[in-house]
Amino acid sequence: MIGTCVSGMMEASAELTPMKFMRLFRKCVDRSGLIGILFCFVSYAVVAQAPTKKEHQLLNHTDSETQPAPAALAATESELRHEIQLHPDSAEILYKLGLVLRQENRPKESLEIYTQAAHLQKPNAEQLRSVALDYVVLEDYKDAIHWLEVAVSLDPRNADVLYSLGRCFYSQDRFNEAEAMYLRVLGIVPQHLKAEENLGLTYDMEDQPEKAEAALRAAAAWAAQQPSDEWPFLNLGIFLLEHDRAAEAVAFLQSAVTVSAGSAACHEKLGRALAESGKVSDGVKELETAVQLDPKNPKIHFELGHVYRQAGSIEKSRAEFALSQTLYGEHSLQ
Repeated sequence: MIGTCVSGMMEASAELTPMKFMRLFRKCVDRSGLIGILFCFVSYAVVAQAPTKKEHQLLNHTDSETQPAPAALAATESELRHEIQLHPDSAEILYKLGLVLRQENRPKESLEIYTQAAHLQKPNAEQLRSVALDYVVLEDYKDAIHWLEVAVSLDPRNADVLYSLGRCFYSQDRFNEAEAMYLRVLGIVPQHLKAEENLGLTYDMEDQPEKAEAALRAAAAWAAQQPSDEWPFLNLGIFLLEHDRAAEAVAFLQSAVTVSAGSAACHEKLGRALAESGKVSDGVKELETAVQLDPKNPKIHFELGHVYRQAGSIEKSRAEFALSQTLYGEHSLQ
């Protein structure tokens, strides 16, 4: 009986939500008593190593700006360092260099340069926003939020500053404040795609599914006018999956894959949606593609194992579950 309980937990875990977990938990209590409960919690602890809904959504960009190509950034950095040698007291050049270093994902060096620049000239709202985004990379959200709030005081209608502050609030589970920031952005820029999309994510975390779906659908509709960003489609697809509406999610996740064919996450979620809507063989193909794109991701291997089991490929399923367990073990040691 205990084995049946654990097996049920593992088979369901590829799409386990808190509500589904509680259903299985109750079955363990009914069937197996205290030992069964312990097994369920152990099983859920393993599954919990996979990204949560909020963690997955946080993969979306805090910063909405377009990043220059690495080669272009390197060339610009070289030029700016040469200019600084000629004009060492130029705050303007230092602020530009600080921005480039941030875009090169060198936050500590960027902050050092920004500090030098600030001694020469007070930063404006956009420069403080860039400082804050360095702190985001360093996962210092207290300082990031502080400097973004200072930036808002300098320029209350700066949509980029307000959006970044909303993302920081969201990351810290301050959903009411995040919602307020996104609404302010949309009051300034009525079709701000990222603000509408993240407003939907925030409503979802606030357990307001109707508002969440409306915002996510609006963002996806705007994105469809000029498809260049997979996230509005992906996030709407994930929302529908989380609400047991896999068949509706398929079209949006296919759009995400079309925009970003090299994204393992897009193929993974599309594979899940296809399998859950009865197209198991198509789901297998998408998840196999996801594994090829991100072979070290234990969650994708686990989901592929689950769909292999649905397809009747038991040996393949066991192999994927075993590989997933190995990869989870490797991640825990890092």
